[in-house]
Amino acid sequence: MPSYDFHCKKCDYYFEELCSFEEIKSVRCVSCKSKRVEKLISMPADVVFTNPGGTSKWDNFSYRAGYNMEKAKEERRAAEAQHKGKNPYKQIDDSAHMGKII
Repeated sequence: MPSYDFHCKKCDYYFEELCSFEEIKSVRCVSCKSKRVEKLISMPADVVFTNPGGTSKWDNFSYRAGYNMEKAKEERRAAEAQHKGKNPYKQIDDSAHMGKII
């Protein structure tokens, strides 16, 4: 239920009342019980819609990494297929040297 601001014209008292829009006409002053009250223009409360941290799918690394993973792999295969010449990277098999000091 919304909260509205009122001003009593009889006793010059300002107050706030929780009431529905239909009940505004029946509001009485809380100080002197007078019906001579006017509804004031009040500012709406600030409403902020946010996702709590970590709940967005874009905060999830596995989602972001997998989002375009197939496209990235396909582009990589195409680039490797177009590559001409020797492989500039040496393949090193460390398993043959395990436990040996070279």
